[in-house]
Amino acid sequence: MTVAATAALASIRRRREDRRAWRQLAAMSERELQDIGVCRADIVHHRRDEKGSRYWPP
Repeated sequence: MTVAATAALASIRRRREDRRAWRQLAAMSERELQDIGVCRADIVHHRRDEKGSRYWPP
């Protein structure tokens, strides 16, 4: 496997993990978020890419 292919697969895996985490956070109640020290607005910004743009998975 080439370096480029390995990097592409790593990027895809990272994005899938980020989406999974975002969905889990989005499904939590306000109380659950408060217990872990996160507010609803933090979910939108929980992941930023290298350029600093917002990440909002579908």
